[in-house]
Amino acid sequence: MADFDKEYHEETINSTVDWLRNAAPYIYLFRNKIFIVSISKRNFPPSTLSNLIQDLSFLCCIGVKIVIVFDPKDLFEKELKIRNQTITEINGHNIIDEITVECMKIASGIMRFNLEALFSTSVTDAPITLSDVKIVSGNFVNAKPRGIYRGVDLVKNGVVRKIDTKSIKTELEKNSIVLFSPIGYSATGETFLLDSEELATEIGISMSADKLIFITDTLDVSQYPISEINELSRDHLESNAGAIKTKFFVLNKLLKLSERACDKNVGRIHILPYEKDGEILIELFTRQGVGVMVARDQLRNIRPAGPQDINSILDLIKPIESSGTLTKRSRVDIERDIVNYYVLDHDSQIYGCACLNTYSEEKVSEISCLIVHSKYQNTGEGKRLLEFIIDKAKEQHVKNVFVLTTQAEHWFLEHGFVRDPTFTLPVDKMPNVSEGRNSLVLIKKL
Repeated sequence: MADFDKEYHEETINSTVDWLRNAAPYIYLFRNKIFIVSISKRNFPPSTLSNLIQDLSFLCCIGVKIVIVFDPKDLFEKELKIRNQTITEINGHNIIDEITVECMKIASGIMRFNLEALFSTSVTDAPITLSDVKIVSGNFVNAKPRGIYRGVDLVKNGVVRKIDTKSIKTELEKNSIVLFSPIGYSATGETFLLDSEELATEIGISMSADKLIFITDTLDVSQYPISEINELSRDHLESNAGAIKTKFFVLNKLLKLSERACDKNVGRIHILPYEKDGEILIELFTRQGVGVMVARDQLRNIRPAGPQDINSILDLIKPIESSGTLTKRSRVDIERDIVNYYVLDHDSQIYGCACLNTYSEEKVSEISCLIVHSKYQNTGEGKRLLEFIIDKAKEQHVKNVFVLTTQAEHWFLEHGFVRDPTFTLPVDKMPNVSEGRNSLVLIKKL
């Protein structure tokens, strides 16, 4: 039993250490960033909600600025049932009367009190209590009526007119979490019901938020293969809108809001099908995530390397060097040639690199150290990096590019390289060629 406990303890420690190492870059990146979190879900088990609050408090403790927009669906429907109140829908828009507004006021009040209680809970064996994280709310949203839709007055159904961004930022600078219900007030003192996910989107836009996170029951991952759309750039979503919105029609509303948020300078939008504990942390602190992410910019970029990338490049080449596939390069070698390196960058994580050395006198360029992390191999990233490097060589008006390889001959042949017995290596390259490796020389004419 003691041996089992020891093994279990060591396994737990090792997994914790691995998680912290993987999460460290994200923790650094997320500091002082603004995250808008929309919680719109039915049947939220109390334990799951409690864990979510702990996770949000953790984000706050590492320096993330958190805004929460909640939709008390269960409580709202309960209040409607008590009053035998039904809601009429007109093509996706609800007609909201005074009784419905009162039901939402009661439901929102209960939900707010429940959240305050959870934020005041002590966590077992924790050095701080959740009460160290303060939550605030107020009349930060000015609303207006949605108006008449297809000839029908929607009455108290409202939309955002203005958001008091300055006051929200003031509270966030105090390290408070700002809490919103789906209720807004007009300049005349009227109360309107707002769509919580639309509200979260408008807050994200007004705050130029770094992330907009939808925790929703809209998507059932058991029925929809979200792995097909787990990462989308704004451009990809637009160019494939028809196919995506047909196959994942349940996400049409959230994808439309994501497009709007991207167009208005929100960095990333995450759609989480909240089905198990800790999904928000898995989504934010692991590369694979668990939901759908829509990014304003390209997710995987190729860019010139800089001194800050040297350690990542060394980490990439180390296992390849150990196997003998790649000529050994020291830190000094990488530092000297860093201006010639390009890297594949995914979410500020380096997962590929290549070096382009040009020999002006012979008008040829060498492509070397072309590596893609094993997790991204067979995904087309190697080809994309190679094509990018070749384009860079063309910009330097060289006649040929060449590679030296011991094990990747067929891959390069498939991408247009050939053997050429008449080709002579540049004079400055010859002293650096290891005869013992017996590398093949392949060239590609430009």
